[in-house]
Amino acid sequence: MGSMKNKWILIGIVWSAVVLITLYNASEIKRLKLSREEMKTLRMDEQFWQQHSESISGISAEGNRLFLDVESVDLGLLTIDNRIKKLSSDRRLPPITLNRQAITASDGQAPVDISFTGSSADAFRWFQSLSKEMPFLKAVNLRISIDPVSNKAVTNGSFIFRYRIAHGGGAQKSSGGT
Repeated sequence: MGSMKNKWILIGIVWSAVVLITLYNASEIKRLKLSREEMKTLRMDEQFWQQHSESISGISAEGNRLFLDVESVDLGLLTIDNRIKKLSSDRRLPPITLNRQAITASDGQAPVDISFTGSSADAFRWFQSLSKEMPFLKAVNLRISIDPVSNKAVTNGSFIFRYRIAHGGGAQKSSGGT
């Protein structure tokens, strides 16, 4: 009987080892499968970046154009004032007035009012040029009315100036957005 008991103990140990090895193999197979899926995902990501790097760069550059990198809000507003005056001079438009509104919080956006008097064609051309050359100025409210005395279009617009404060060598994105 003693030898039979030893045989059953040996069989129990062998079966326990078989079960433990099976569990270990199952966990290793699961780990390898997850690693393989991760490698496949990384390869697909790399392939995507290689195929679309030019369009991603273009989108990134276009997104960067939506903000003007400045050292301070005041310098940014001065830059806008100079650019707007140059734009109107280049397009032979009447003088343009830029009024800065009070900034309630420095969140990467500053309200700006722009106004001028000229023909409606001048106003249309100016707004087309503005949207191309200064995409960081987003129109919020535009009003064009006709002055009955001079028969000219009086254009008033409220804009949001979107900016990022430059820190050191590069620009840091402000919390302000579209």
